[in-house]
Amino acid sequence: MSRKRRSRSERRKAKQLAIKRQKSAFATKWGRYEYIRALGLKNLTQRYKEGKGKKRHQTKKTGEDIQLIHTDRTLHNYAGSWDRFSLFVAGIISEEEMGAIESLDKLEDYIILVNQYLCHCMKSGLSAATQATYKAALSKVLGVSSTNFVPTKPRYRANKTNNRNKDTDLRLSKESNAYWYKIVSATGLRKRELLSITGDALVQRDDGQYYLHILGKKHKSKGHRDRWTPILTRNENELQEIVEIFQLAGKKRVFNVPSALKPHKYRADYACRLYRKIARDPRKIANQGEVVKLRKELSGIWLDRKACKVVSRALGHSRADEFQKSYAYKLWS
Repeated sequence: MSRKRRSRSERRKAKQLAIKRQKSAFATKWGRYEYIRALGLKNLTQRYKEGKGKKRHQTKKTGEDIQLIHTDRTLHNYAGSWDRFSLFVAGIISEEEMGAIESLDKLEDYIILVNQYLCHCMKSGLSAATQATYKAALSKVLGVSSTNFVPTKPRYRANKTNNRNKDTDLRLSKESNAYWYKIVSATGLRKRELLSITGDALVQRDDGQYYLHILGKKHKSKGHRDRWTPILTRNENELQEIVEIFQLAGKKRVFNVPSALKPHKYRADYACRLYRKIARDPRKIANQGEVVKLRKELSGIWLDRKACKVVSRALGHSRADEFQKSYAYKLWS
């Protein structure tokens, strides 16, 4: 038996009752937080549905990228940023003031609140990179450029506070750190790739150089991109050890990776090792278009643009300039 459809007056009364309940929830900080949080999460989810499967570099050309989210990781990070913002706002506004921000269309009111939140983040001592992430997430939810908000602290490579500036993982033993440094600094593999790489990825070319043929879907590379990565060790003994590890694994997975491992800093060592092997002296390059001139705290340092591109590709990046942005700091650390 089908359910009887409610009359128009019944639906109107139910809607009014729901609105009344929602208004009463604004009397508590938790109620205000839940409402603001739900607004943002609904918005982010919709942007993710619209952006999933679309190429970011194409949507940037058309200008629609500001409205879209392309990956579940970005969705997760932005949702966390909006959650923190919601909790902050719920604690500083009153029940009456909630009426002004019941919709995300009230951009002027939200921009004021975002600026207050960013100032709070700066006073709290959050890193410049974290401030920038929060700012990007909030601008995405509101659908406006981040230039509408107060400037946050400038980001410098030397001021990064994440794991990549450390020499070891504190949660790993000295022996374990030494082992993973040897593996990652020779192969440049990401953590997901270390978990998925199989022994048959090892290939020796006619010149005797060993490579890893990384298959995007099989070895879970970023963006499922295939690539060839040369194995670069500090000495012949390390090379033979790594070759034997892959040969013994055969078609099976090679490594049992500890959850505490953060391999980015070792990938930076691999990047610098490869760059030094193939780079030309930038001071002797006649075509200045093939020279990268670093800025900020690395001002005055020049790099070989072609070598930077080769290293970025070997690390699995789609952007050719990723080496100078995220790895070149290790050349002078």
